[in-house]
Amino acid sequence: MSLFLHLPHKRERIRLRKLRPSDFRAFHAYRGDPDVARYQGWEPMSQDEAMQFLREYGRNAGLEPGEWAQLGIALSEDDHLIGDAGLWLGPDGRRAEFGISLHRDFQGRGYAREAGAALLDLLFAHTAVGQVRAATDVRNAACARMLQALGMRLVDSAQTEYKGEMCTEQVFVIEREERTR
Repeated sequence: MSLFLHLPHKRERIRLRKLRPSDFRAFHAYRGDPDVARYQGWEPMSQDEAMQFLREYGRNAGLEPGEWAQLGIALSEDDHLIGDAGLWLGPDGRRAEFGISLHRDFQGRGYAREAGAALLDLLFAHTAVGQVRAATDVRNAACARMLQALGMRLVDSAQTEYKGEMCTEQVFVIEREERTR
């Protein structure tokens, strides 16, 4: 989809852009951190896995229905990678889901909220997406606060097993009309 044609997408402190092999050191620093991986759908990566991931997603030309895409989250001032955003487009192109991973040194400072807002802006401006969803473990209270700050509504909560332990997953949603008001 045309979303990737609008990259990089700059905000005040961050920019969303394609990942690239030159991001390796920064990428592996947080993708290899078990604390960052705790509430993520991925496990810590080895150096080889991290480089393979960057090569694969650096070639990614767009957001395809039924597929996940990854965008880098970099500082606007120097383009240093601080995290990434996973973005999924539903098979019909009308629904999307996202998740954000940030290096622990950049957590709790509003960067995830800024990246989430940029993702929502891009999705609603450049795709047919009408609804965006995000899910988080109830123990990840900072993520839930960030999703609410983006105007997303808690619509569901369910007990589930995640990474071998029981948790309560919360699902947040925002509709196009809610974001554009």
